[in-house]
Amino acid sequence: MNNQIKVTRIETTQQFENLREEWNTLLFQSPERSVFLTWEWLFAWWKNIGDKQYQLWLLLFHEGERLIGIAPLMLSEKQKYRIKFRRLQNIGNPDCDVSTIISIEPEKTTLALLNYLTEKKAEWDILDLMEINDASEGNQKFLSILDSSKYGVQHTYEEHFYIPLTNDTWDAYYNRLSKNMKHNLKRRTKRISEMGEVTYKKYKGDMLTWSQFETVFLISEKSNFPDLYKTDQIKNFHKDLFLLMQKQQWVQIEILYLNQRPIAFQYGFCFENRYEDWRGGIDKEFEVLAPGKHLMMLSLQDRFQHSILEVDFLRGLHSYKLDWNPKSRTFTTIQIYDHNYLKSQMAYWTVKYILPTLKEWKDKWNAKNGKPEAEKQQEKPSLLSSIKTRLFNFTFGLKITETISRIIMEDSTLLSSIF
Repeated sequence: MNNQIKVTRIETTQQFENLREEWNTLLFQSPERSVFLTWEWLFAWWKNIGDKQYQLWLLLFHEGERLIGIAPLMLSEKQKYRIKFRRLQNIGNPDCDVSTIISIEPEKTTLALLNYLTEKKAEWDILDLMEINDASEGNQKFLSILDSSKYGVQHTYEEHFYIPLTNDTWDAYYNRLSKNMKHNLKRRTKRISEMGEVTYKKYKGDMLTWSQFETVFLISEKSNFPDLYKTDQIKNFHKDLFLLMQKQQWVQIEILYLNQRPIAFQYGFCFENRYEDWRGGIDKEFEVLAPGKHLMMLSLQDRFQHSILEVDFLRGLHSYKLDWNPKSRTFTTIQIYDHNYLKSQMAYWTVKYILPTLKEWKDKWNAKNGKPEAEKQQEKPSLLSSIKTRLFNFTFGLKITETISRIIMEDSTLLSSIF
């Protein structure tokens, strides 16, 4: 291993907690910056969610006394469908919308990471990094070195939509929207105004209190995702986000009220004069009024007024984002595995193909047979349901065999390693 680069593994929550100052000092010097890469976001997630399920595998890279890189990783060891593997992935997955290896020296950090992974190859089977921004110069170097390494690297691409606001005005931007979109906005604005008093409020800095988060939770319970903020664990995560980011004033919540009743919200982060639009929701009782679209219009007007550089819609190819005439950038999710290690290859195929295929097949089975799985588990099994369960298990086993056989036949490197 390169003697100039020292790799230190952080394995306890207390050690993680002590990294705040040097972590963010490094982040704000690095080419890729997002609220999802801050110590505040990742530590809040780890403390409330990750620590209960994963092993901390956070790597620090020092050149002499200088911190040049951080790999915020965690390890899980799981057995699914009799396939057991150890999976390294970025902290915050699947809740964070941006990840990478944070570094001011991406070439040195990446090479040191690869050497460390080789030294510790007995401890992991697959490395899974989600949502890496392809446009970042540092990430381009990181991905290029990975692709030329001895490891197998699989890329999956996804577009992130965003609206640039610099050198533009609300009026000019609005005029570029489609004719149908402008007609829709005018019609919905008129209709919601006829229902009573419409109020838009933005909460940030000293204006933001925990009561606005509780309003978000209340609206969410009446939305299409009623369970999103249900558990105390999730609520504590958001409370820590609020407390840890209060001084920096990164968290921003916007709420649309109709006759003083909250009917829609947007929850995101103002970070480096960019708005990262993380969550939103509406009270479905008012769905016909399109309150989410009305709130988006008002919030965009506010961002133009306050000279925000851009609105980042983050991940998710939702059709409503296209209504706002956004631009897009490509993000990459990568799986890294060892060509020469059969278990590593099997872990890769499990994560990439087997589990998604089997989940899709199982969901179809449950849908075809009526009730959701949660309801079925609460019922006392009848003779008929017992027969169905045995039939399912038998068929499911055949499906596993079929899927693994197909994968092996399609991948010549895996085939050659077996024989």
